[in-house]
Amino acid sequence: MTEDLRNELSQALDRYDARRNADVARQKKLRDDDALFLARFAELRRDVVRPVFEEAGALLAARGHTFAIVEEEFVAAAGAVRVREARITLSIAPAGMGPPLHPNGYERALSITTRHYEKTVFISSGRPPDTGGVAGAKGAYPIERVDRQLVEAEVVKLVRAVMES
Repeated sequence: MTEDLRNELSQALDRYDARRNADVARQKKLRDDDALFLARFAELRRDVVRPVFEEAGALLAARGHTFAIVEEEFVAAAGAVRVREARITLSIAPAGMGPPLHPNGYERALSITTRHYEKTVFISSGRPPDTGGVAGAKGAYPIERVDRQLVEAEVVKLVRAVMES
């Protein structure tokens, strides 16, 4: 092999290696960012959202109503196009009120759900939990904006809407 050929091939392979290393680093950063976001959501769910839901549920139960809190973890199957976002949902069943109009009862529920691809949290009350998750959609918040005060305000809106329907 001539020295010129060796140099040309080495330069081409060096450029490829640099591009490949940059791609690997970018993919690792995306995975790390996703993991950090989901960990932050788990902490938010555990330390802020669940306690508010439990406190509201206790008050509802003291008045003869029932409630349920359901949590789901983020799931992305290898090679799958669709993922299941992490979520926590508070559903209420007012005493003496008939069954919900929809089988899953979303009109009596408040869901706080990840939108991992945007790194936002979607708050949905009275509508299917998978609607409206597009960028900039009403109900989408940066995770930093979801605090106890916001969650409490959303719970109050849900209870008012359900009890006044």
